[in-house]
Amino acid sequence: MDLSSRQTVRATRVFVRAEQEAARSGDTRLGTAHLLLALVRDERDHGGGLLDALDLDRARTYLAASGVGYRDPGHRPWRPGAVLALATALRLADEDAEPTVGVRHLLLGVLADDAEDAPRLLRALHLDVDAIVAAARSDLAQPGTAAIAARTWAASR
Repeated sequence: MDLSSRQTVRATRVFVRAEQEAARSGDTRLGTAHLLLALVRDERDHGGGLLDALDLDRARTYLAASGVGYRDPGHRPWRPGAVLALATALRLADEDAEPTVGVRHLLLGVLADDAEDAPRLLRALHLDVDAIVAAARSDLAQPGTAAIAARTWAASR
């Protein structure tokens, strides 16, 4: 089963927002930093709190100054790290025996590879990646998390 048939409404919104973040910065390739910024926006909309310490304007300024951008001509393909982050999110959902891939799975996927731009961005802004990962894992371990996500996913179909 592919990601599109398993993603929650919130996860879908994160993908749209990641595209917006890439477009905002003029990048033609979507990376893990774009996914991270989209996850920050989602957290703020839903009171998640995990990424409240990240200042979006500072993060965008850092990315612009760091030369992390992807300005290849053509359409906006996903960078290999972003594709790997999605594969990791799917694997984590499978390991949890969850029918859906939610924003916490995406966050863990985005932060899974320290060499990628999202964890580097957080560290550059003096945020504790390990603490964010631990909190996301804790959220996923909460009883009923899978059941709530499954009901939300089923209702969106």
